[in-house]
Amino acid sequence: MLPSSGPPRRAVRAALLAAAAVLTLTLAACTPSLTVDVGGSVRVSATATGSGYPTVRVPSGHRGPIEVRRTDGRYFRIPPGHYPPPGACRIWHPDRPPGQQPPPGACHDLERRVPPGAYLVYG
Repeated sequence: MLPSSGPPRRAVRAALLAAAAVLTLTLAACTPSLTVDVGGSVRVSATATGSGYPTVRVPSGHRGPIEVRRTDGRYFRIPPGHYPPPGACRIWHPDRPPGQQPPPGACHDLERRVPPGAYLVYG
């Protein structure tokens, strides 16, 4: 039997799979998401206001989507193209698609109009 001139196929296949996994993780890191927990003890930029409706504050310079975990454990996502402009707000209905959300507006106006089950997103 002649000596092999290269690594066994199994090792090559494993190396390729490992490289693919690293590439996938690297690409996923390019658009980070922020998970906001509004129901548990950890609250990152999400609070329940004295008015009873929850709020989400978009961190300055954050470019990825924001995932919000509701108190019932379900998640919804706010894509970056739907953040309100800095200084403005947007009422967000978790059960509606992003394209069917109300437009952004002045926070002092929208704070009085947040319906039950909706969130107020501060830009």
